[in-house]
Amino acid sequence: MRIAVIGGGPAGLYFALLAKRRDPRREIEAFEQGTADHTYGFGVVFSEKAFAFLEKDDPETYRLLSARCESWNDLTHVHRDMRVAVDGNGFSSIARLNLLRLLRAACVEAGVVLHFGRRVEDPRHLAGYDLIVGADGYGSAVRTASAHHFRPTRKLLTNRFAWYGTRQVFNTLTLTFRANDDGAFVAHHYRYSRTMSTFIVECDEGTWRRSGLARMNAERRRRYCENVFAADLDGHGLIDNRSIWRRFPVVACRRWFHDKTVLIGDALRTVHFSIGSGTRLAMEDAIALEAALSDAGGDVPRALLRFQEARRPVVDKLLGAAALSADWYERFHGIMHLAPYDFVHSYMTRTGRVTDDQLRRMAPKFMAARAARRQADG
Repeated sequence: MRIAVIGGGPAGLYFALLAKRRDPRREIEAFEQGTADHTYGFGVVFSEKAFAFLEKDDPETYRLLSARCESWNDLTHVHRDMRVAVDGNGFSSIARLNLLRLLRAACVEAGVVLHFGRRVEDPRHLAGYDLIVGADGYGSAVRTASAHHFRPTRKLLTNRFAWYGTRQVFNTLTLTFRANDDGAFVAHHYRYSRTMSTFIVECDEGTWRRSGLARMNAERRRRYCENVFAADLDGHGLIDNRSIWRRFPVVACRRWFHDKTVLIGDALRTVHFSIGSGTRLAMEDAIALEAALSDAGGDVPRALLRFQEARRPVVDKLLGAAALSADWYERFHGIMHLAPYDFVHSYMTRTGRVTDDQLRRMAPKFMAARAARRQADG
């Protein structure tokens, strides 16, 4: 069997690795438009629950990645200068470039052929392959080329955000909310190495315009954000790496495959970064697709149908939670008046999947502290 993988991100590389490991006779080639050592962004984060999928389904890769991850317990919120810890929330993170390097090295060792600097505009130009996997991100050329088959929908959320990095190292994943005369801002930040952290800055559309960010160049935007979060950066600056301010694109496809071409990862659908599951979903797609291919004995049409039927209910459930989470962020500027513990409680219950009873079991220290604070405040 000959397999072409379009895109050299976590989804594509991980599928190529799994497929080659399962059957070394498979001829697998991966095509990536960028160079081997070029990537955007800084770190990626996995929740403890999300990372557990890898330990269960692929212990070998789990050991490879976990040994190089930063890990911590608790989630921290900063609101009105008060730090509120939420227990029961373990996370791990790794530099995106390191994740890609590890997966690339494993692919090469397994016998996958990697092509860099090769952009595939239309999978129909790839002749002779039994299966084509579109894993080329949310701007997928594979999806675009066959849009009438995949039937994608796309909308933009209203908030603006940009991914920065910083040499300020944070103890936990932290959500810091700040306000000034222009409006409200939130930073999602976490360390991904001993010397670096990801620092995502987000604001609503009104703040974006009142602050003048809409009219600033990249350097002035970076400095403006440094001023907003000066107390949190502790003298460190923000680092730009394609830190483009944009609105989050919500992409979904009605059909997941056509003929011998299938989409996975962000090429198939995007998941809002606020639930930290984009890379997890991409890698789980890879696991599910490879399992379907093997279970179907190499029968590609049957494998792709099985992949969609088995995977779609799981994905739809998580996307529902992501949509509710994104909606909370779209509206957070309107609840900045809440007291810190009530504000954090609103965040923790934002998707409707966590009740107070569940939260008491998940985060007993936080819920006890909130109850004590509410009692003290009368």
